[in-house]
Amino acid sequence: MDSNFKTPRSILNLYKDGFVGSICDEEDTKALLGELPMPVFGAAAYDLSGSGEGKLSLPFKSLLKFDPGFGPAEKQTTGDCVSHSTRNAIDITRSVEIANGEREDFVTRGATEGIYQSRGHRGQGMTCSGAARYVHQSGGILLRKDYGQVDLSKYNSSLGAKHTIPNSIYKNEAQKHQVKTISNIRTVDEARDALANGYALSVCSGYGFSSRRDGNGIAKRSGGWNHAMAWIACDDSRKTLNETLFLVQNSWGIWNSGPRKHDQPEGSFWIREKDARGMLSGGGAWVFSDVDGFPARKVEWTINEVF
Repeated sequence: MDSNFKTPRSILNLYKDGFVGSICDEEDTKALLGELPMPVFGAAAYDLSGSGEGKLSLPFKSLLKFDPGFGPAEKQTTGDCVSHSTRNAIDITRSVEIANGEREDFVTRGATEGIYQSRGHRGQGMTCSGAARYVHQSGGILLRKDYGQVDLSKYNSSLGAKHTIPNSIYKNEAQKHQVKTISNIRTVDEARDALANGYALSVCSGYGFSSRRDGNGIAKRSGGWNHAMAWIACDDSRKTLNETLFLVQNSWGIWNSGPRKHDQPEGSFWIREKDARGMLSGGGAWVFSDVDGFPARKVEWTINEVF
Protein backbone atom coordinates (compact mmCIF):
# COMPACT_ATOMS: atom_id res chain seq x y z
CA MET A 1 0.00 0.00 0.00
CA ASP A 2 1.21 3.48 -0.89
CA SER A 3 1.73 5.35 2.41
CA ASN A 4 -0.27 8.28 1.02
CA PHE A 5 -3.36 6.05 0.84
CA LYS A 6 -3.43 4.78 4.43
CA THR A 7 -6.54 6.67 5.55
CA PRO A 8 -9.50 8.32 3.82
CA ARG A 9 -8.28 11.69 5.08
CA SER A 10 -4.80 11.15 3.62
CA ILE A 11 -6.32 10.19 0.26
CA LEU A 12 -8.51 13.30 0.27
CA ASN A 13 -5.52 15.51 1.03
CA LEU A 14 -3.47 13.80 -1.67
CA TYR A 15 -6.06 14.54 -4.37
CA LYS A 16 -6.58 18.08 -3.08
CA ASP A 17 -2.83 18.64 -3.47
CA GLY A 18 -2.98 17.73 -7.15
CA PHE A 19 -2.50 13.97 -7.33
CA VAL A 20 -3.55 12.67 -10.75
CA GLY A 21 -5.72 9.55 -10.53
CA SER A 22 -7.77 10.08 -13.67
CA ILE A 23 -6.15 11.34 -16.85
CA CYS A 24 -8.21 13.16 -19.46
CA ASP A 25 -6.75 12.29 -22.85
CA GLU A 26 -8.83 14.08 -25.48
CA GLU A 27 -7.01 12.43 -28.38
CA ASP A 28 -7.53 8.93 -27.00
CA THR A 29 -11.20 9.69 -26.33
CA LYS A 30 -11.65 10.89 -29.92
CA ALA A 31 -9.90 7.79 -31.21
CA LEU A 32 -12.10 5.47 -29.16
CA LEU A 33 -15.27 7.27 -30.22
CA GLY A 34 -14.21 6.78 -33.82
CA GLU A 35 -13.91 3.03 -33.26
CA LEU A 36 -17.40 2.57 -31.81
CA PRO A 37 -20.59 1.87 -33.77
CA MET A 38 -22.65 3.72 -31.14
CA PRO A 39 -20.22 6.22 -29.58
CA VAL A 40 -22.67 8.64 -27.96
CA PHE A 41 -25.44 7.45 -25.66
CA GLY A 42 -27.97 9.97 -26.90
CA ALA A 43 -27.79 8.47 -30.39
CA ALA A 44 -27.24 4.86 -29.32
CA ALA A 45 -30.26 4.94 -27.03
CA TYR A 46 -32.49 7.52 -28.72
CA ASP A 47 -35.57 5.49 -27.79
CA LEU A 48 -34.76 6.08 -24.11
CA SER A 49 -34.81 9.86 -24.48
CA GLY A 50 -36.87 11.38 -21.67
CA SER A 51 -37.41 8.03 -19.93
CA GLY A 52 -35.88 9.27 -16.68
CA GLU A 53 -37.79 12.52 -16.53
CA GLY A 54 -39.50 13.09 -13.18
CA LYS A 55 -38.18 9.86 -11.69
CA LEU A 56 -36.12 8.86 -8.70
CA SER A 57 -33.87 6.11 -10.09
CA LEU A 58 -31.81 4.02 -7.67
CA PRO A 59 -30.09 1.24 -9.65
CA PHE A 60 -27.45 0.71 -6.95
CA LYS A 61 -30.15 -1.05 -4.92
CA SER A 62 -30.05 -3.95 -7.36
CA LEU A 63 -26.34 -4.35 -6.65
CA LEU A 64 -26.86 -4.26 -2.87
CA LYS A 65 -28.91 -7.46 -3.19
CA PHE A 66 -25.84 -9.26 -4.54
CA ASP A 67 -23.08 -7.26 -2.84
CA PRO A 68 -24.25 -5.76 0.49
CA GLY A 69 -20.79 -4.30 1.09
CA PHE A 70 -20.85 -2.22 -2.08
CA GLY A 71 -19.53 1.28 -1.54
CA PRO A 72 -17.09 1.49 1.36
CA ALA A 73 -15.87 -2.13 1.30
CA GLU A 74 -12.89 -1.45 -0.96
CA LYS A 75 -10.83 1.68 -0.25
CA GLN A 76 -8.34 2.40 -3.01
CA THR A 77 -4.71 2.05 -1.96
CA THR A 78 -3.03 3.47 -5.06
CA GLY A 79 -3.97 5.73 -7.98
CA ASP A 80 -6.48 3.23 -9.39
CA CYS A 81 -9.68 5.26 -9.00
CA VAL A 82 -10.60 4.77 -12.66
CA SER A 83 -10.65 1.01 -12.22
CA HIS A 84 -12.93 1.36 -9.17
CA SER A 85 -15.39 3.68 -10.90
CA THR A 86 -15.46 1.45 -13.99
CA ARG A 87 -15.92 -1.74 -11.96
CA ASN A 88 -18.65 -0.15 -9.81
CA ALA A 89 -20.60 1.05 -12.84
CA ILE A 90 -20.36 -2.34 -14.56
CA ASP A 91 -21.35 -4.25 -11.41
CA ILE A 92 -24.53 -2.18 -11.17
CA THR A 93 -25.31 -2.88 -14.81
CA ARG A 94 -24.68 -6.61 -14.29
CA SER A 95 -26.93 -6.73 -11.22
CA VAL A 96 -29.78 -4.94 -12.99
CA GLU A 97 -29.55 -7.29 -15.95
CA ILE A 98 -29.80 -10.31 -13.64
CA ALA A 99 -32.65 -8.77 -11.65
CA ASN A 100 -34.47 -8.33 -14.94
CA GLY A 101 -34.26 -11.98 -15.83
CA GLU A 102 -31.02 -12.42 -17.77
CA ARG A 103 -29.83 -16.01 -17.27
CA GLU A 104 -26.47 -15.50 -15.63
CA ASP A 105 -25.03 -15.51 -12.13
CA PHE A 106 -23.57 -12.47 -10.43
CA VAL A 107 -21.04 -14.75 -8.63
CA THR A 108 -19.18 -11.93 -6.86
CA ARG A 109 -18.09 -8.33 -7.33
CA GLY A 110 -15.75 -7.44 -10.15
CA ALA A 111 -12.02 -7.04 -9.64
CA THR A 112 -10.27 -3.73 -10.25
CA GLU A 113 -6.71 -4.96 -10.70
CA GLY A 114 -7.05 -6.19 -14.28
CA ILE A 115 -8.48 -2.89 -15.42
CA TYR A 116 -5.70 -0.92 -13.77
CA GLN A 117 -2.95 -3.13 -15.18
CA SER A 118 -4.23 -2.35 -18.69
CA ARG A 119 -3.33 1.35 -18.37
CA GLY A 120 -0.22 0.95 -20.54
CA HIS A 121 2.39 2.40 -18.16
CA ARG A 122 3.76 1.76 -14.68
CA GLY A 123 3.05 5.18 -13.20
CA GLN A 124 -0.03 6.32 -11.28
CA GLY A 125 -3.39 7.09 -12.85
CA MET A 126 -5.36 5.98 -15.90
CA THR A 127 -7.65 7.38 -18.57
CA CYS A 128 -11.38 6.65 -18.44
CA SER A 129 -11.29 6.05 -22.18
CA GLY A 130 -8.54 3.47 -21.66
CA ALA A 131 -10.60 1.61 -19.07
CA ALA A 132 -13.67 1.67 -21.33
CA ARG A 133 -11.63 0.37 -24.27
CA TYR A 134 -10.15 -2.42 -22.14
CA VAL A 135 -13.44 -3.84 -20.85
CA HIS A 136 -14.97 -3.59 -24.33
CA GLN A 137 -12.16 -4.59 -26.70
CA SER A 138 -8.80 -5.80 -25.42
CA GLY A 139 -9.77 -7.28 -22.07
CA GLY A 140 -13.00 -7.70 -20.15
CA ILE A 141 -14.25 -8.42 -16.65
CA LEU A 142 -12.38 -10.33 -13.97
CA LEU A 143 -14.03 -11.23 -10.67
CA ARG A 144 -13.05 -11.22 -7.01
CA LYS A 145 -11.93 -14.87 -7.01
CA ASP A 146 -8.80 -16.99 -7.02
CA TYR A 147 -7.83 -17.81 -10.61
CA GLY A 148 -5.01 -20.12 -9.58
CA GLN A 149 -2.30 -18.16 -11.39
CA VAL A 150 -3.36 -15.03 -9.52
CA ASP A 151 -5.58 -14.56 -6.48
CA LEU A 152 -8.03 -11.68 -6.94
CA SER A 153 -10.38 -12.75 -4.16
CA LYS A 154 -9.30 -9.78 -2.04
CA TYR A 155 -8.47 -6.29 -3.28
CA ASN A 156 -4.71 -5.98 -3.77
CA SER A 157 -3.83 -2.86 -5.74
CA SER A 158 -0.18 -3.88 -6.14
CA LEU A 159 -1.19 -6.66 -8.54
CA GLY A 160 -2.42 -4.16 -11.11
CA ALA A 161 0.03 -1.41 -10.20
CA LYS A 162 3.04 -3.70 -10.71
CA HIS A 163 1.67 -5.57 -13.74
CA THR A 164 1.76 -9.01 -12.10
CA ILE A 165 -1.44 -10.49 -13.57
CA PRO A 166 -0.42 -13.08 -16.21
CA ASN A 167 -1.42 -12.39 -19.80
CA SER A 168 -3.07 -15.80 -19.91
CA ILE A 169 -5.66 -14.57 -17.40
CA TYR A 170 -6.64 -11.78 -19.77
CA LYS A 171 -6.90 -14.15 -22.72
CA ASN A 172 -8.52 -17.11 -20.98
CA GLU A 173 -10.75 -15.33 -18.48
CA ALA A 174 -11.29 -11.59 -19.00
CA GLN A 175 -11.94 -11.80 -22.73
CA LYS A 176 -14.73 -14.30 -22.11
CA HIS A 177 -16.64 -11.57 -20.32
CA GLN A 178 -16.35 -8.39 -22.35
CA VAL A 179 -18.77 -5.48 -22.19
CA LYS A 180 -20.54 -5.57 -25.53
CA THR A 181 -21.56 -1.92 -25.74
CA ILE A 182 -19.96 1.24 -24.35
CA SER A 183 -21.06 4.80 -25.04
CA ASN A 184 -19.98 8.28 -24.01
CA ILE A 185 -22.36 10.46 -22.00
CA ARG A 186 -22.24 14.22 -22.54
CA THR A 187 -25.42 15.70 -21.03
CA VAL A 188 -27.40 15.66 -17.81
CA ASP A 189 -30.44 14.31 -19.66
CA GLU A 190 -28.43 11.42 -21.10
CA ALA A 191 -27.04 10.56 -17.63
CA ARG A 192 -30.54 10.75 -16.13
CA ASP A 193 -32.01 8.44 -18.78
CA ALA A 194 -29.12 5.98 -18.53
CA LEU A 195 -29.54 5.61 -14.77
CA ALA A 196 -33.31 5.30 -15.10
CA ASN A 197 -32.70 2.21 -17.22
CA GLY A 198 -30.09 0.66 -14.95
CA TYR A 199 -26.88 1.86 -16.63
CA ALA A 200 -24.49 3.41 -14.12
CA LEU A 201 -21.69 5.75 -15.22
CA SER A 202 -17.95 5.97 -14.71
CA VAL A 203 -17.01 9.65 -14.72
CA CYS A 204 -13.53 11.20 -14.88
CA SER A 205 -13.39 14.90 -14.05
CA GLY A 206 -11.48 17.63 -12.28
CA TYR A 207 -14.23 18.41 -9.76
CA GLY A 208 -13.70 18.05 -6.00
CA PHE A 209 -16.33 18.06 -3.27
CA SER A 210 -16.78 18.68 0.44
CA SER A 211 -16.41 15.77 2.86
CA ARG A 212 -19.59 16.92 4.62
CA ARG A 213 -23.06 16.24 3.18
CA ASP A 214 -25.79 18.79 3.88
CA GLY A 215 -29.29 18.01 5.16
CA ASN A 216 -30.28 16.68 1.74
CA GLY A 217 -27.22 14.46 1.40
CA ILE A 218 -25.66 16.89 -1.08
CA ALA A 219 -21.96 17.78 -1.08
CA LYS A 220 -20.87 21.21 -2.24
CA ARG A 221 -18.17 21.53 -4.84
CA SER A 222 -14.82 22.16 -3.16
CA GLY A 223 -11.51 22.44 -4.96
CA GLY A 224 -10.40 20.15 -7.73
CA TRP A 225 -9.55 16.44 -7.95
CA ASN A 226 -8.15 14.58 -10.95
CA HIS A 227 -10.39 11.70 -10.03
CA ALA A 228 -12.90 9.14 -11.28
CA MET A 229 -16.12 8.15 -9.48
CA ALA A 230 -19.22 6.17 -10.38
CA TRP A 231 -22.65 7.77 -10.70
CA ILE A 232 -25.09 5.29 -9.22
CA ALA A 233 -28.48 7.05 -8.93
CA CYS A 234 -30.46 10.05 -10.16
CA ASP A 235 -33.21 12.10 -8.55
CA ASP A 236 -35.26 14.00 -11.10
CA SER A 237 -38.39 14.04 -8.95
CA ARG A 238 -37.79 17.72 -8.08
CA LYS A 239 -38.97 16.99 -4.52
CA THR A 240 -35.67 17.94 -2.86
CA LEU A 241 -34.64 20.77 -5.17
CA ASN A 242 -36.08 21.92 -8.48
CA GLU A 243 -33.25 20.36 -10.45
CA THR A 244 -31.73 17.01 -11.34
CA LEU A 245 -29.47 15.46 -8.69
CA PHE A 246 -27.00 12.60 -9.06
CA LEU A 247 -25.59 10.18 -6.48
CA VAL A 248 -21.82 9.75 -6.74
CA GLN A 249 -19.95 6.81 -5.19
CA ASN A 250 -16.37 7.46 -4.18
CA SER A 251 -13.65 4.82 -3.66
CA TRP A 252 -12.06 6.15 -0.48
CA GLY A 253 -13.96 4.09 2.08
CA ILE A 254 -15.94 6.05 4.68
CA TRP A 255 -14.36 9.41 3.95
CA ASN A 256 -17.34 11.76 4.39
CA SER A 257 -20.15 12.40 6.84
CA GLY A 258 -23.62 13.89 7.08
CA PRO A 259 -27.19 12.77 6.35
CA ARG A 260 -27.83 10.08 3.75
CA LYS A 261 -30.99 9.59 1.69
CA HIS A 262 -32.68 6.62 0.02
CA ASP A 263 -30.33 4.15 1.75
CA GLN A 264 -27.37 5.46 -0.19
CA PRO A 265 -24.08 3.64 0.54
CA GLU A 266 -21.42 5.04 2.84
CA GLY A 267 -18.83 7.07 0.98
CA SER A 268 -21.37 8.46 -1.49
CA PHE A 269 -22.88 11.93 -1.89
CA TRP A 270 -25.44 13.72 -4.05
CA ILE A 271 -24.36 16.48 -6.42
CA ARG A 272 -26.33 19.34 -7.93
CA GLU A 273 -27.19 19.68 -11.59
CA LYS A 274 -24.73 22.49 -12.31
CA ASP A 275 -21.86 20.39 -10.97
CA ALA A 276 -23.04 17.34 -12.90
CA ARG A 277 -23.12 19.37 -16.09
CA GLY A 278 -19.56 20.58 -15.50
CA MET A 279 -18.26 17.09 -14.76
CA LEU A 280 -19.79 15.72 -17.96
CA SER A 281 -18.44 18.53 -20.13
CA GLY A 282 -14.94 17.05 -20.18
CA GLY A 283 -16.00 13.97 -22.13
CA GLY A 284 -14.84 11.52 -19.45
CA ALA A 285 -18.17 9.82 -18.72
CA TRP A 286 -18.84 6.27 -19.94
CA VAL A 287 -21.78 3.91 -19.67
CA PHE A 288 -21.71 0.14 -20.17
CA SER A 289 -24.11 -2.52 -21.39
CA ASP A 290 -23.68 -6.28 -21.69
CA VAL A 291 -25.93 -6.36 -24.72
CA ASP A 292 -25.69 -4.83 -28.19
CA GLY A 293 -27.39 -1.52 -27.65
CA PHE A 294 -29.26 -0.16 -24.64
CA PRO A 295 -32.75 -1.69 -24.42
CA ALA A 296 -35.34 -0.23 -22.08
CA ARG A 297 -35.80 -2.32 -18.95
CA LYS A 298 -38.39 -2.57 -16.21
CA VAL A 299 -36.70 -1.70 -12.92
CA GLU A 300 -38.25 -2.13 -9.49
CA TRP A 301 -35.97 0.37 -7.75
CA THR A 302 -37.24 3.31 -9.80
CA ILE A 303 -39.54 5.32 -7.63
CA ASN A 304 -42.66 6.97 -8.73
CA GLU A 305 -43.81 4.63 -9.00
CA VAL A 306 -42.75 4.83 -12.47
CA PHE A 307 -43.15 1.29 -13.65
